[in-house]
Formats: sequence, C-alpha cells, structure tokens
Amino acid sequence: MDLSKAPIPGVAIELVDSDVTKWIVIINGPEGTPFYGGKFKVALDFADSYPFKYPKINFKTKIYHPNVKGDTGEICTLALDQVWVPTLNAKYIIEFLLTVI
Repeated sequence: MDLSKAPIPGVAIELVDSDVTKWIVIINGPEGTPFYGGKFKVALDFADSYPFKYPKINFKTKIYHPNVKGDTGEICTLALDQVWVPTLNAKYIIEFLLTVI
C-alpha cells in the first residue's frame, strides 16, 4: 500500500469485513517523533451514534504514550469530548490521531 498518495499523507484506511462503519486506520509514525518508522493500527467504530458522537477509537498496535491506555489501547478522548459537534468528520478524527502520535 502506497501511503504517499493517500488523501492524508502517511495514512491508509481499510474496512473491517467490508463494513463501512468499522475502519482500521494505518498511520506511519510521524517524522521527528519517537514513533518515526513505525506503523500504527487504530480501530475506528462509527456504528454507535455517529455523527452525534465521535467514533470509538482504539489503538491495535501497542504504543507507549501518556494519552493512550497501555492495557486497552483506548485514547484519552477528553479533548474530543470538549469540541465534538456533528459537523466534524472522519478526517478530523484522523488528524486528531496524528497529534496523539
């Protein structure tokens, strides 16, 4: 998969079992961070109340980060809780994830 031609550079999206509400987002570790060179899989589940609530977000790749629970891969969503409105979209979520790693 060539991530250089993706709509968001360094990010690819795969559907889980052809279900448009369940995605695996694959993120290249950003240059200039300790995560550079890594590939990180994040599950997004839009099935529950989207767009009125942001999707469930869970790192599938083990990552050591203060905003990610080490045992479950859940991210701290406090920032999303404070700003989420139904006009925000999946691109916003992915760009948010890029700030986590």
